[in-house]
Amino acid sequence: MSIAASLLSIALFIAFATTGLQKVVFNPASSRAAEHLGYAKRTYQRVGVIEVVGAIALLVGLAARRSAPLGIVNEVGAGVLVVVAGVLVVLQRRHGERLAQYAPNLVLGGLALAALFTRAL
Repeated sequence: MSIAASLLSIALFIAFATTGLQKVVFNPASSRAAEHLGYAKRTYQRVGVIEVVGAIALLVGLAARRSAPLGIVNEVGAGVLVVVAGVLVVLQRRHGERLAQYAPNLVLGGLALAALFTRAL
């Protein structure tokens, strides 16, 4: 696996692990975000668990050899997770909110795609 793919996977791991753990712990910022998006505490915590599992899967993918099926599946899974999260957030979007608020989802999606392409090269 290339250095770029490894670094992108590590960046995705950090992003998914930190946001997922914040949702699982349900700190005050997560509480406000869940309330704003209309999610119950348990549902928001489940989303956090899925993000943490995705982060762990990315670490497993790091152990896979270059373009190994396991690594590719992990990168695709990260991309799907980001796309689904982005769609759900946009569907929950309230009137008057700027689309710029969803930039983190777009950045993570771009990182997941970049990691997938650098792994495949």
